[in-house]
Amino acid sequence: MKKLIFVVFAAIILASGVSYAFDSALLDMYDELQQESNKIRVLLKGSKDIVLVSSMWDSTIVTMTQLEAYFSMLGIFNIIDVKQMDEKAIDYLIRWLNKIKATNELNIKSLNTVKTTLERNTELHTAVLKVFYRKLSDKIDAEIEKLMLISESMEIPDQG
Repeated sequence: MKKLIFVVFAAIILASGVSYAFDSALLDMYDELQQESNKIRVLLKGSKDIVLVSSMWDSTIVTMTQLEAYFSMLGIFNIIDVKQMDEKAIDYLIRWLNKIKATNELNIKSLNTVKTTLERNTELHTAVLKVFYRKLSDKIDAEIEKLMLISESMEIPDQG
């Protein structure tokens, strides 16, 4: 149900023909994380690595929530009249993306501190999440570059 609502929300944003057409790469990453989160949630039942698995699942939920918030911010960003927009709005989006990247780094650091696991599935999903968080950070860097280009292309009003 939640996924359906999100897909409808994303479709509305994409179909609105607004000034900033955000890349589907972050949406794809969101979907990928949601699928991995569901796989990890299944591991919660009867896992010998319950603390690690629970922590991994929590980290996926936090990251999905951060991405959902970013998509919501984009929705607001997209309804602002271009004449009323300033660099502060774009700077806010960039700061939010940098916070997601910082969370990704924290998640990777946390996963790297794990020395032993009791189950092979836990090891597998730990490795998948590390790769995912690095890939997400790369996609975020690309998103930040696009936002910076938009910011640079905005007209700065004459102060004189």
